[in-house]
Amino acid sequence: MSQAADKERWLIRLIVIKKVLLAAVLLVISLAALYGDIHYAQLSDFADTWGQADRRLLAAMAQQGAVLGPTRLIQLAVVSALYALLILVAAWGTWLGRRWGEWLLVALLALALPLEIMHAWHEQSPRTFVVLGLTVLGLVVTSRRVWH
Repeated sequence: MSQAADKERWLIRLIVIKKVLLAAVLLVISLAALYGDIHYAQLSDFADTWGQADRRLLAAMAQQGAVLGPTRLIQLAVVSALYALLILVAAWGTWLGRRWGEWLLVALLALALPLEIMHAWHEQSPRTFVVLGLTVLGLVVTSRRVWH
């Protein structure tokens, strides 16, 4: 195997690892949204309790859940879980070198690109541009691999 192919495979593996981490975060969001839907009446109490305990992230999530309402929370849970499962399937297939996994990964990266461009446009920060750059790099690398 050539050195260029080894580098490309290494980059693909890094992209897959990043996507698996994203899928894990999405699954946590899905579970949190589902928990928020089940315990919707108590979300304000949770936000107050967590805020007093200086757990700002949890408090902010509980407050956001209270603002969304139970219907939107269950929608968020379902969509996050389905997207996470798609990412995991694409990552697994790509890691094993399956062509369908690589195609699915290209599709998921392309699907995320417009959203990340809009996010970078509205929130211009180094973090958003790094995420956008990684998505573009991932799309270029995986696309080249799929079409060759």
